[in-house]
Amino acid sequence: MIRRLVLRIAVFCLVALVPASATVAGAPEAAAPAPWVDSEREALRLIEADPPDWTGAHEAFGQAATLGSIRAQSYLGWMYEHGHGVEANAHEAARRYAEVARAGGHEFALKLGWMYLGTTLGPDREQAEHWFGQAIEAGYLPANVALASLLVADALGGVGVERVGEARGLLEYALARGERLAAFFLARLYVEGIGGHPVEPVLAARYTRLAAEDGHAQMQGWLALMHLKGDGVAVDRLEAAFWAALAAGAGDPLGRELHRVLAAELSEPERKAVMERTLLWALDQPERG
Repeated sequence: MIRRLVLRIAVFCLVALVPASATVAGAPEAAAPAPWVDSEREALRLIEADPPDWTGAHEAFGQAATLGSIRAQSYLGWMYEHGHGVEANAHEAARRYAEVARAGGHEFALKLGWMYLGTTLGPDREQAEHWFGQAIEAGYLPANVALASLLVADALGGVGVERVGEARGLLEYALARGERLAAFFLARLYVEGIGGHPVEPVLAARYTRLAAEDGHAQMQGWLALMHLKGDGVAVDRLEAAFWAALAAGAGDPLGRELHRVLAAELSEPERKAVMERTLLWALDQPERG
């Protein structure tokens, strides 16, 4: 099972970086196969062997990287990060990931940012923000949320509160372009008033609903309470009961308490209607991996 999981992670990394590894400046559309293709295939074959030949795979990926494969660089970074076929070396992994990030693998710029916030490469806040910034400039929206979440965490600790407005701007930009995770942090800003941010019930409810609809249990609990109290939304016990049921089912403490209270207050037909709506909502949700 562990070996299969490792291979699935590797395959995901491989697929995610196909555009970056296949790009050759000025190359025509019908160009000959890239010179690193055979080495990459050999490396993958060695990884998939039982048992995997990590040393051979490392050598083959090294050959492919020398020939210009960015995808091979990503694999080498992964091998150095986790110690497959080589001694684990976070700095060498970061060097490889940086090559991938500079070649357009923006998810690796984001990964580097988090690595520099951890203990293996830091913490080095300057480097972390550098890599988040690289991805943001490239239009990689998850990086907006990453940096904003960092700024929000700072403000929660009473540090850098003057950057709360910057965090909001990053989040609004990302959300407007479809990065819905940004709604979670916007909801927190407008509900909690983090770092002196204005508390605005209507906007708080709007962002809380977006996050709740994406399945975030804490936001579902918050939305239930908003409908119960009429904070930024109309008072609606059935709506409150619906969101409380979802939050409770996902283990949210506030959701569990609200669900307990509301279940005792609703009539039998109301409880049945909420239960049916909850089941329909659950059946309509995509699988979350």
